[in-house]
Amino acid sequence: MQLSYLSEPSVLYNLQYRYSKDMIYTKAGPVLVAVNPFKKVSLYGNEYIDAYRNKSMDSPHVYAIADAALCEMKRDEVNQSIIISGESGAGKTETAKIAMQYLASLGGGSGIEYEILQTNPILEAFGNAKTLRNDNSSRFGKLIEIHFSTTGRICGAMIQTFLLEKSRVVQCAVGERSYHIFYQLCAGAPASLKEKLNLKKVDGYKYLKQSCCYSIAGVDDAQMFRTVTQAMNIVHISKEDQESVFAMVSAVLWLGDVSFTVIDNENHVEIIVDEASKTVSELLGCSIEDLNLALSKRHMKVNNENIVQKLTLAQATDTRDALAKSVYASLFEWLVEQINKSLSVGKRRTGRSISILDIYGFESFDKNSFEQFCINYANERLQQHFNRHLFKLEQEEYVEDGIDWAKVDFEDNQDCLSLLWVHKSWGFIS
Repeated sequence: MQLSYLSEPSVLYNLQYRYSKDMIYTKAGPVLVAVNPFKKVSLYGNEYIDAYRNKSMDSPHVYAIADAALCEMKRDEVNQSIIISGESGAGKTETAKIAMQYLASLGGGSGIEYEILQTNPILEAFGNAKTLRNDNSSRFGKLIEIHFSTTGRICGAMIQTFLLEKSRVVQCAVGERSYHIFYQLCAGAPASLKEKLNLKKVDGYKYLKQSCCYSIAGVDDAQMFRTVTQAMNIVHISKEDQESVFAMVSAVLWLGDVSFTVIDNENHVEIIVDEASKTVSELLGCSIEDLNLALSKRHMKVNNENIVQKLTLAQATDTRDALAKSVYASLFEWLVEQINKSLSVGKRRTGRSISILDIYGFESFDKNSFEQFCINYANERLQQHFNRHLFKLEQEEYVEDGIDWAKVDFEDNQDCLSLLWVHKSWGFIS
C-alpha cells in the first residue's frame, strides 16, 4: 500500500492497520519502521530467507534491509551499516539478531557464522536484564562488524560494546532484575560448581533481593545457563576460563553481603570476618586482610607522602559497591575480548564489512543518573545522523541540481548537541 497523502494521522493509521494484520514492518523511504508485536509472528525462518534471497518477496522486512546492505557491499565495494534505534522495549535487540541471522544464512559456509550467532546468548546473559518495560532489555550498546571475503562469505567479526549499566550490579528498581547471569548461575550451575563457588539461592543475596523480583514469566534460568555454557564452548572459552568467569560472578554477589563494624567514635569501620568476606576473599584470590584494607581504607598521595585514611560506614559501603561494579565491568570487557579473539579475521581481512548497531533507546525515569545522560546523548547523536542523511544531504543535493522542491521542516537537534559538546574545550562535556 502506497500512501498518496502523507500526514501524521494517515501514517499512524497505516501503521496501526498493518500491525493489526501482523504486518509489523513498514517502509518509509530508506527507513524500515518495525512495530514490536510482543508475540511470535510467522515472518521468519528458512522459507522467508530463501524468498528474500531469490527476490520472490519484496514486502518490507528486516531481511530486505540486510539483503540490500549485502548487495550494495558487493556491488559498490563500500562498507555498510544498519542502525537500529527506538525506545526501550521497542525490539531493537531482536531486530539486530534477525538481521544477523539473515547475513549468516547468506554469507555462511565456513562455520564462523555459527560462532557469531552464538555470541548473542553470552552477551545477553551478562549484559541484559529485566526492566519494567522489557523482560530482556539490553543494558549496554553493541556494534558488531561482520567481515566478508571477496566472494561474499563471512570470514570473521568484531564486537565493540559501550555504556554498560554498571549501577544495575548493585541496585535495581522494585520489579526489575539485575543481569540475567546472576539468576542463571544460581539456578543452573551443577551441584559441584555450586559447592565450589558457595552459591546460595537468589533471594539470599542483598544485591538481588532488593528488587523483590527473581524470575521472568516463561523463562527457565537453569536452561538458559546451559545455553550460555554451550555458547561459551562454541566460541572457544575453555572450561577453566568459564569456571573463573562464574567465580567472579559469585564474588560480585557475595560482595553485596560483606558488612562492616564500627571501630571508633568517628564512625570508622572494618569488615566483619564472616562467611561473606571469607567467600569473597577466596573467590578473588586475596587475603581477608587485603580485602579489609581495600574496603575500609583509602590511600592518597599528598606532596610525595602516602596517606592512609580510614573510611566511615557510608564511604566503605560505597567502596564495596564500586568494587563490585568494577569487577563486573572488567569481567564483561574480558568476555568481549575473548569472543573477538575467537571471531578474529586475521589475514583473511578484505576490508568489506556490514556493521549492525544496537544501542539503548531514550530513557527517562523518576530518578535519572549520569548513565541516562550518556545514553540519551548517544541517541541525540544518532538522531542527528538520521536528520543529516534523510533531510539535510538530500535537500542540499536538490539545491545543487536546481530541482524545484518543497522544503521539509524537521526538528534539528544541532543546537542541543552543540550545547553539550562542540569541541573538547567547549560545551558541558568538556
